[in-house]
Amino acid sequence: MAYEENPFCSRRIRPGAIPFYFPEGVSSETLLATLRENSWRGQIIGPHGSGKSTLLAALLPEIQKCGRRVVHLELQDGVRKLPLSEEDFQGMDAETQLAIDGYEQLSYLTRRKLKSRSFRQGFGVVILGHEPLEYPDLYQTSRELSVAKLIVERLLENSIVRIPESVIEEHFERHKGNLREMLFSLYDVYEEVYRTLKDKK
Repeated sequence: MAYEENPFCSRRIRPGAIPFYFPEGVSSETLLATLRENSWRGQIIGPHGSGKSTLLAALLPEIQKCGRRVVHLELQDGVRKLPLSEEDFQGMDAETQLAIDGYEQLSYLTRRKLKSRSFRQGFGVVILGHEPLEYPDLYQTSRELSVAKLIVERLLENSIVRIPESVIEEHFERHKGNLREMLFSLYDVYEEVYRTLKDKK
């Protein structure tokens, strides 16, 4: 049996590696239209592991196709200030799109200064957060079991391994609907099934 890479490895399930599954009536085009109507400002809100970063990864290339220069920041826990210099800020204009994952980490003062500066210089801002903040609503993600099953099905599309729906449901519940954690937890499930199948060959 030829070696088969585990489809639940971090490389395969990082934001951007898995497509974002839009509900009926919503697409990257409709979200771009909303973003444009709101002067390229918006917020993507939702709980941990519900696909916010995946959605942003899907939108950024489309934003670039609109001729906008993207500045993408992923803030770690405890970051209170933006990792941008004054020179970085001065280079931002009406054709710049700032995207901030982890916006809630920033201090209130930093957020107010950023918003004021974005209006003054004209650059757009898209933020990701867990609770609504001070930007126009762009999209609200949620934890859906049906989406979890669809993602697992797509990841296993070219695999000899099959994971029962009951196992997916169990892991979805165990991780309280956090899709990212659920997919990581299926890494070991896959390995066990794969080894069993390999031993039978």
